[in-house]
Amino acid sequence: MNAVTFLILYAVALSWLAPALLHSSLAAELPPRLSVAGWLVTVGTALSAWMGALGILIVGSAKSLITNTALTFCVGTLGITNAVLLPRTAATVLVVALLTVTAAVAVETTRRVILALGRTRRSNRDHVEAVQIIGRPTDHDGVVAVSADRPTAYCVTGGRRSAIVVTTAALDLLTPAGLAAVLAHERAHLRGRHHHIIATLNALAAALPRLPLMRAAACSVPPLLEMCADDAASRRHGRAPLLTSLVALSTRHRLPEGALAAAGTAVVERAVRLTGTAPQYGHWPRAAALALLAATALTAPTVAVLLCTL
Repeated sequence: MNAVTFLILYAVALSWLAPALLHSSLAAELPPRLSVAGWLVTVGTALSAWMGALGILIVGSAKSLITNTALTFCVGTLGITNAVLLPRTAATVLVVALLTVTAAVAVETTRRVILALGRTRRSNRDHVEAVQIIGRPTDHDGVVAVSADRPTAYCVTGGRRSAIVVTTAALDLLTPAGLAAVLAHERAHLRGRHHHIIATLNALAAALPRLPLMRAAACSVPPLLEMCADDAASRRHGRAPLLTSLVALSTRHRLPEGALAAAGTAVVERAVRLTGTAPQYGHWPRAAALALLAATALTAPTVAVLLCTL
């Protein structure tokens, strides 16, 4: 098996099998940060495998055409070692077609991802500018109050500018301790750059809609990031104020695209999690197993390519 074949098969296996593994009992009850890391490592490794295979095909095809070794490259790519059955003209045509298709796939996928990220960034930037115009500053650094009848709090970032937005209804509803917990939750989102993670995963899911891994990651990671922000707020202000605020803010309302709200995602799951006993993350066997799988996923393509090129 050559490097291209291995990388393609490996990327396919990750794209179709990894979501089931990451949703299995192995990943259950792990800290949300570790689960997020597992998803991101898997997505990054799958993308690297796809890109590696495409890169090898593009570079190899172009080099074979320049050096007039299309036949050798063609049979090598197909894994044929015992016999050469293709005429030289057919091999050249096949290499040209392969180069055209792979280059087109790479360019189109990159274009879709860049356009999706650009749209999200522009939308968020416009929203930050709008709330800073219509809102009023508060006593809390970086927090803008906007007049609205529905209580909500969220953060949004576009480029180098970001803002935490709290409606006047939320300010009237929340206690000082509850408001502090909500603001800590939103600051955890900004500090962890959760917006960029979600925007990237959404762009990949839109650009590669037929890959189950990308769709699953775009759906599964945002609730985990909310739990990460909950943990950060709970460590600083306690679980009770955050839980009280979460319940108070959990009304049905539509938030701006790209915003992360304290009560906007996986509310029931987070409330149940906060009402339970303190999370016990002593499941070292599970954590070690997931870490081992992640390390294997990262190193397997590199090792395979090195072995194939020896």
